[in-house]
Amino acid sequence: MQILNADSQGLKRPTGITIGKFDGFHLGHRKLLMELFARKTEEMDSCVVSISPAGKKEQIYEKREKELLCESFGLTYFAEYELTDSFRNLSPEEFIFDVIGKKLCASLVVVGEDFRFGKNRAGDVSLLKSLEARGGYQTVVVPAVCDAEGRVSSSRIRALLAKGHIEKANKLLLTPYFLLGTVTRGKQLGKGLGFPTINLLPEKTKVLPAFGVYAALVEGKGKRFYGVSNVGVCPTLKTEGVVSVETNLFACDEMLYGEEVRIFFLKFLRKERIFSDAEELKAQIAKDKQVAEEFVRSLSNEAFL
Repeated sequence: MQILNADSQGLKRPTGITIGKFDGFHLGHRKLLMELFARKTEEMDSCVVSISPAGKKEQIYEKREKELLCESFGLTYFAEYELTDSFRNLSPEEFIFDVIGKKLCASLVVVGEDFRFGKNRAGDVSLLKSLEARGGYQTVVVPAVCDAEGRVSSSRIRALLAKGHIEKANKLLLTPYFLLGTVTRGKQLGKGLGFPTINLLPEKTKVLPAFGVYAALVEGKGKRFYGVSNVGVCPTLKTEGVVSVETNLFACDEMLYGEEVRIFFLKFLRKERIFSDAEELKAQIAKDKQVAEEFVRSLSNEAFL
């Protein structure tokens, strides 16, 4: 898969594209992808076009995380366009003919029913369809995905994550919510308690789940390990207030320092809290690990990934 941005050269082959924020790759985004693959011909390449906010704004998935997801879907390209002033000020017609046409060589355009584009968000699906003949593309408009609780959206998933409702969020994401990062060497505090951990320092722009303890799946060095993860600042042992994700892995003797890993959050176990001393914390970690291991055993006939 090739990565594209606003400075990339224009594509030459006909391409089927789907456009949106794609910050969560939730059920609504998956429906766009399904329509793209169902309608593209063998002569077409495929591309997700992610329109992301300019600057350091929070997103469910960071750029590299989006790339990994797109790669797993078998896409030819992943294009990320930041909403810079110059991009934001493109007229709807310039967006269609210069970006969709010249840059992306689109012959198929798949969008959601509320897709807006161009300066002041003046462009909509009606305009997109009205300019099909001039632009040389076909437009497919996909209705929003809804369930019993309403429309599936990234803002809804953010709210679920903020409350620690990871299982509900995962149902909307399909692929369990994950964090990608490089394992850093911490202060060995977990090891001192008898529970060694791998430590990740998430970007400040990464939307994290509620501070607390989670049953987790870790993917690294081509292998998978279950474990128990703490998201937060570890207030009993640390005073710096630095947010980290520390994971104790079950049955793992791999050296993962410096390795890129993905941590998938599967089940919320408890909120982060302050303990009276290290011994009380140690006892609680043992309980957390036992609960997480019991949860993992219950997954024997259930595939998360």
